[in-house]
Amino acid sequence: MPSKPILLLDVDGVLLTPPEWFGVKITQQAPVAGRALFSGPFQAATRGEIDLADSLGPVLQELGRTQSPTEFLDEWHRSEDVRNEPVWELVRQVRPRFERVLLATNQERHRLRHLLDSTRLGSLVDGDVASCTVGCRKPDPAFYAAVQSLLNAPPERLWFVDDSEENVESARQAGWNAHLYAGPEDMVRFLEPTASPTEAGLP
Repeated sequence: MPSKPILLLDVDGVLLTPPEWFGVKITQQAPVAGRALFSGPFQAATRGEIDLADSLGPVLQELGRTQSPTEFLDEWHRSEDVRNEPVWELVRQVRPRFERVLLATNQERHRLRHLLDSTRLGSLVDGDVASCTVGCRKPDPAFYAAVQSLLNAPPERLWFVDDSEENVESARQAGWNAHLYAGPEDMVRFLEPTASPTEAGLP
């Protein structure tokens, strides 16, 4: 019997759809420190190289906040906890068709833990291949190679949903069955059991 595929899901813009991203608000309110944070330390934290909490001092200072880094991160994470309920329900429905369902997302370790525990994504999926877990970020080809090696699965068994065209194109270049998220109804069609690669949106 052929092995079941593995479903890999992006988080922000697919499983969570808040009306406003906290990082955008931070940069608007603290432009100097915000741009510095997201162009450097944040990238390193999402690759698992540093602890993001250690780099928040300049942002907190420019914002005039008296919170601790941990309190600030908690506010940040809770503000983005807006579930895309139709997609959560779809994932529950199709989960038996897949060997595993995993988060494939660019995240630093504090938010990843929040997502799995507080947002309760840990009850929806079987684990993660987040950027801080594998040590590189989408759309770097190294991310897709590292995930494939970690899962020890051929590319055709990897089904991937993301709302970034660049991330999806990199996944397709790696041979994954990748889909650009455009809404729950479109995702239903991609995940239909009889969908061929062409019907699923592949060239």
